[in-house]
Amino acid sequence: MDHPRAGVHYPRSVGEFLAWFGTDADCLDYLEWMRWPAGFLCLSCGDDEGGWRLSDGRWMCPGCGERTSVTAGTIFDRTRTPLTVWFTACWMFATGKDGISALSLKRTLEIGSYQTAWAMLHRLRSVLVRPGRERLAGTVQVDETYIGGEEPGLRGGRAKGKKVLTGIAVEVREPKGIGRCRMAPLADASATSLHAFVSDHIEPGATVISDGWKGYSGLEKLGYGLTQK
Repeated sequence: MDHPRAGVHYPRSVGEFLAWFGTDADCLDYLEWMRWPAGFLCLSCGDDEGGWRLSDGRWMCPGCGERTSVTAGTIFDRTRTPLTVWFTACWMFATGKDGISALSLKRTLEIGSYQTAWAMLHRLRSVLVRPGRERLAGTVQVDETYIGGEEPGLRGGRAKGKKVLTGIAVEVREPKGIGRCRMAPLADASATSLHAFVSDHIEPGATVISDGWKGYSGLEKLGYGLTQK
């Protein structure tokens, strides 16, 4: 296959991935096929007669003269990191069974700073959240835990990091299955924070299962069933 078809083909191996996306030009071509499958479309005036590709990689609309990039409005917008690095980060993010840390991403892809690697992962995670997605329903197990902590690999045996209190809600599917999951940071474990987490992520009418913490008391007044164990 000379070119991957955007939205259809997916690399089956590292070798195939590198063959498809070995240069920034390959990555740009793929993004253009993905964003404009029928040819360039100007978002400013709606002209679909085809645009002119400029020497800097941007496109210019023949109708209104607007200049834009295929990366505009995407996680790649205004990035100074090569697209080949971005695409490899996407590949690692999607195929890693146990996830990937910013430190691992920095080392593997030789990214200049930890902050850049962290920002890339943050952008990737942000696009996985679908705006307006449906809230959980049915029977939902809710709990809170601390996530984060020490970052290994720092010089002199030092470690730094901050644990974040996180709310977790998981649909319970009988007999022993689980459904969708929602997670979000919590300011604290007070009733105010826990009730807001439940309201944001669980449909009224659902049955909430929690431990005996008093912060979950009162969910019945918000339209939920509550079973505390």
